[in-house]
Amino acid sequence: MEEMYDVFTKDGEFLGTRPASVCKGDDPGFYYKVVRIILLNENNEILIQRRSSNVNYCPLKWELSASGHVDRGENELDAAIRETKEEIGVSLDANNMKLIHTSINRNALTYTYIARIKNTTEFTLQKEEVEEVKYVSLYEFKNIIYTDEFTPKENGYFEFLLNYFITTLKMDDRDIIKRNVDENKLTKSMDEINKDDNVKEGIELDSSLRIIDYVIAVLLLVLVGIVVYSIIKL
Repeated sequence: MEEMYDVFTKDGEFLGTRPASVCKGDDPGFYYKVVRIILLNENNEILIQRRSSNVNYCPLKWELSASGHVDRGENELDAAIRETKEEIGVSLDANNMKLIHTSINRNALTYTYIARIKNTTEFTLQKEEVEEVKYVSLYEFKNIIYTDEFTPKENGYFEFLLNYFITTLKMDDRDIIKRNVDENKLTKSMDEINKDDNVKEGIELDSSLRIIDYVIAVLLLVLVGIVVYSIIKL
């Protein structure tokens, strides 16, 4: 039997239920509800998941921590808790979740929740839906969401998230970036990474060139001193 969704007007007024296939058609004249969940650990790293190769929409692309449809008779918060548990095996407390964004994405009324989890949280993946999960820094998040590797979202959505992370949560994209989950391995700061990029682009001056510039500057100062001295003697 086909899955049924509750459907609503653009303003959220309940209209009844419709088959999922009808809800996802082109401009059906009503909207179903979708939830997205963003999980942050104690280091302000963002959990993202890679969608399974078995899914029809955007297989093997990266996605937010969890997401899914609101079932018939279910509210948005309960749907967010259920989807997170189903997809990655994490049980969330409703009191620790916050609704940060609502939007319309095609035929869906979309609700985004955010919650924090401990660094020691373990994940049990729903293999039919999720290939893998990993934590990324804000810097890494910014550099993947606008690429073909990430599931696309409605206009302005990523901009809202970045603004929320930086202005509301005070997350800093110049924090230490973990290149490996093994904390014993080398990590780099944003300043070091920027320096590396400059070297690759040929912007960073060679040390020998810096010495030459220094010598030239000293000679110019000596020359100016001689000229000034000569003028005074005259």
